[in-house]
Amino acid sequence: MEDLLSKMTNIMAMRLRLMPEVAMHKWNNQLPVFDAAREEELLDKLTQMAMEFGIAEETAKQLLQGQMDVAKKWQEEMISQWRHDHVGVFSNARDLHHEIRPEVAKFSKAMLEHVALLISMNISISQTPPCPADIPEIFWQEAFEALRNAVNHGQ
Repeated sequence: MEDLLSKMTNIMAMRLRLMPEVAMHKWNNQLPVFDAAREEELLDKLTQMAMEFGIAEETAKQLLQGQMDVAKKWQEEMISQWRHDHVGVFSNARDLHHEIRPEVAKFSKAMLEHVALLISMNISISQTPPCPADIPEIFWQEAFEALRNAVNHGQ
């Protein structure tokens, strides 16, 4: 059980660690953090995938929306700081569409697979694991709360 929770935590952390790169691409290309049409399309696609893994639709939507909300908040915070600091273009930014999004999708799928497994095994999550040093505590707490709620209430 601990190994499964540890893997789940690592997957969530790996997904969150991509958010600075997402923000850098959006900053460089002057794109908004929130794209309603893209978010709706992605939420529908991932919810369908979650349901195929055996996660109830409402549980999946709450989990995924929670993860997306955290991602947007962190991106907004970074971009706000860059704006305040008059940061220029990031020369090392990777391409969002061809490089970063496929990685986010891979971690999203793995997260859903692990959530489905935890739910199927009736494993409850009681504590938030320590926050990784490279992820702001507030976003870690919020992302893990969405995950914990999905696992604990999806049973």
